[in-house]
Amino acid sequence: MRKYVIALLLSIIFCVSGCNSDNSLSVSENSSNRVESANDSRALSQQSALTSSQPISETFVTSSTNSTAGNQSAENETDISSEAVAEEVSEPMVSSEPYTRDTRISDVVNDPAFGNYGRLIFPVDEGYYSGETLGNLRLTWYNNIDPDKTVEIANYMRSHAEAGDVIFYDIYSDFEKAADPWKEDTGLFLFKGKPGAKFAVCSAGGGFAYVGAMQDSFPHALELSKRGYNAFAVIYRPGAQTACEDLLRAIAFIFDHAEELEIDTDCYSLWGGSAGARMSAWVGSYGAEGFGERELPHAGAVIM
Repeated sequence: MRKYVIALLLSIIFCVSGCNSDNSLSVSENSSNRVESANDSRALSQQSALTSSQPISETFVTSSTNSTAGNQSAENETDISSEAVAEEVSEPMVSSEPYTRDTRISDVVNDPAFGNYGRLIFPVDEGYYSGETLGNLRLTWYNNIDPDKTVEIANYMRSHAEAGDVIFYDIYSDFEKAADPWKEDTGLFLFKGKPGAKFAVCSAGGGFAYVGAMQDSFPHALELSKRGYNAFAVIYRPGAQTACEDLLRAIAFIFDHAEELEIDTDCYSLWGGSAGARMSAWVGSYGAEGFGERELPHAGAVIM
């Protein structure tokens, strides 16, 4: 009887040890793959910068690899010309496994494909969302969040970023952000449509306390891009005045870089929900002059 008990205990210990070993191996492999992917991205970025024969002007474009800053005379202007972005990759990137409902939000935020703008995909103030995975994401004041749409948007962003497409643009210069660090939490996500098509700017709600883009601007922008429009989702500073200022700066940025962005600026549209609807209505009605921005063409349509 004693031998039987000892044998049974040894079997249980062996099974538990084997399971833990397999799990450790899986985690180790995943971690190794992430490190290798990040190292490859950094190596490719460094190689591109070292082999460039032209001086690289300062750029405020953020993409899947880090942009290279250089000489620029105007501190408050941005440059997204092809010569300004040191991000070309000679070899194709190996796509990672797609995100799923079980993917941790922190893994998306810290994904090397997004560089330093991954933190802007979800609310900067983590107090306004809950849940650890894409499948159980919850945003303050929002109901009926579709987890499948959340997963689709996250995969769309990463697949384009890994392919070398620019999906995020800074709207303020480094000089402006140094003067006002709050402007670090702003920018434009692009959902590319057809070259030469009209554009739309989508502003999410959030009670002017945070930006609920994953529920209230990314989904609209994605669907507009599927219909051929070039759709932008603006990430703005909370507060009615600052939000409108950031929206107008985003519009000014788009007009300034229309050729590089391959868009038609005639009769553009503003989209918004909740606080974003107020932003779109105010900017669409009063124009840029009421918010300290230079004069800009008014939107052809405001959809709230």
